[in-house]
Order: sequence, then C-alpha cells, then structure tokens
Amino acid sequence: MTYSKDRKYTRVNFQRDIYLYFDGKKYTHHTVNNLSLGGMYVKGTFDQQKGDVCTVELNNPQDNLGIELRARCSVVRVSDEGIALEFLSMGHDSFLFLQTTLLYEADDPMLLGTEFIKEITFKLEPNEDEQD
Repeated sequence: MTYSKDRKYTRVNFQRDIYLYFDGKKYTHHTVNNLSLGGMYVKGTFDQQKGDVCTVELNNPQDNLGIELRARCSVVRVSDEGIALEFLSMGHDSFLFLQTTLLYEADDPMLLGTEFIKEITFKLEPNEDEQD
C-alpha cells in the first residue's frame, strides 16, 4: 500500500487485466498496476492523451462472474509505461467492488477505511440493471 501526503487517496497493489474503450479505440490485455478510490494506473502502450475519456471494465476470468467494475474515466497522466486514469462515474455495484477490493488489499484497512467517509470525486450512477 502506498500513502503519501501529496495524494488524496491511498493506492494498493492490484494486478488485474482490464479493457479500455475510448471513442473508436479498444485496448485489451492491459494490466492495472495499482488502484485507489480516485482511479488507477494501467500499464501498457497507449495512443491517448491527457483529457481523453474512456470506459474501463475489470473482470476476473477465474470466477466467470462477468464484469466486476465498469467505470467512466479520464486520462490524467500519460507516460512511456502506461496511463493514469481518474474515475468520473460508476454504478453502485462497481463502487462496492472497488471498496471491498481496496480493503482486502490494504496493509492497513482502518487507515484506508477513513477515506470512504470523505467525499468521492466521481458520480455514482444506477447499476445498468436498475436503469430500465
């Protein structure tokens, strides 16, 4: 777990395949390197720039439960090793998955838990199955 006074949220190590969908461009088989309540860093080579918006999907191929997290994100940093994404919006089920994952992976869940009572910077949306 990484915590810094300069960062708004604690990062946890989290290795998972991710799919990114930008307008007209799809990236598959890239890996999330770390995760926080505010966003994630995705390793790989991307033809994107700061401010680009995408939909990200995380799923666990080992449990066949489908998509665990779906969120709209904005690119906030681009480097040779990957891109940093900030969450813009996600459904309640995705938010629950995010909170559970962060707590499970944290070295100090109590410290991380205090972040959950802070105001989140992204919009919570109804789950897709609740929008009908």
